[in-house]
Amino acid sequence: MRALLLAKLAPVAPYRRAPASAIGHVLAEEVRAAAPVPAAPVAMRDGWAVAAAETEGASPYAPVPIPGAALRLGPGQALPPGTDALLDPFDMDGDGPLPLALQQATPGDGVRAPGGEIEAGRVIRAAGESLRAADLPALAALGVREVAVRVPRLALRHADPAVLALLSAWTVAAGAETQDGPPDLVLTQEGGLAEAMTGMGARPGMAAGIGREGGVPAVLLPPLAEDAVAAWLLLGLPALRALAGAAAPAPIRARLARKVASTVGLAELVPLALDGAGVATPLAVGALPLQALSAAAAVLVVPPGAEGYEAGAEIEAEALPR
Repeated sequence: MRALLLAKLAPVAPYRRAPASAIGHVLAEEVRAAAPVPAAPVAMRDGWAVAAAETEGASPYAPVPIPGAALRLGPGQALPPGTDALLDPFDMDGDGPLPLALQQATPGDGVRAPGGEIEAGRVIRAAGESLRAADLPALAALGVREVAVRVPRLALRHADPAVLALLSAWTVAAGAETQDGPPDLVLTQEGGLAEAMTGMGARPGMAAGIGREGGVPAVLLPPLAEDAVAAWLLLGLPALRALAGAAAPAPIRARLARKVASTVGLAELVPLALDGAGVATPLAVGALPLQALSAAAAVLVVPPGAEGYEAGAEIEAEALPR
């Protein structure tokens, strides 16, 4: 069923947004550094710019005069030509006719070298990846004012307000938007879909289906919360990723704390609690009771042809949106 749904989908057209308003959305183009940052050596702290070789042997008891005028710099300011180090503010006596170094400097002390923040050619974020808030300082340093993103629009309808709120939040976390206007995908509890196909071979979620609404690909959400969540995870989320042109997420690898017994012929969802040390504890098998859904950090999908996994087995799971 999922393959049939995805076969009808193609990435939506990209458009450009300011980076701050593109956080969480999937990039349609890579962001690459065209030049190093900084472009020239800069001070990392307050201090005096010096040529380290001119301070050799300096100490408070044997100050060394520095030829020329000493220049006091603040963080981020470019070093003058001929200097390669920074002396701390109290390691220079600038009151006399010649500035006196009170400490010996080593080349590079207190200095950020060219490319020390961002190397030229470095890919900050690849196409298909979601822009992160932590990327914003790098983009600002590179002078990037706009990025190209793909933002699928989703029409979401469900009678249970809690389920609606959950799936809306997860939709936003997936880089899509729920808003008025023509949707790219419909997720609905209402029937009447054209080209409808129901009966997903998964538990929970067997009552889910696919079809079209007004010519738009649609996923039929069952009324029960656990079935609706399963339909979103197995059908809705892959569809949103296809529409956004998103790269496949890296799986969570863990060892099972106990055995998982599954029914052959059905894809069964297993909510997992993670202990932070690489051990996953199954909270249910083929079910998503509310307490398990609330406690789960990831979900394992046991394929239809498997009978399950033994305790200690290495598995790959997908993180649940927070």
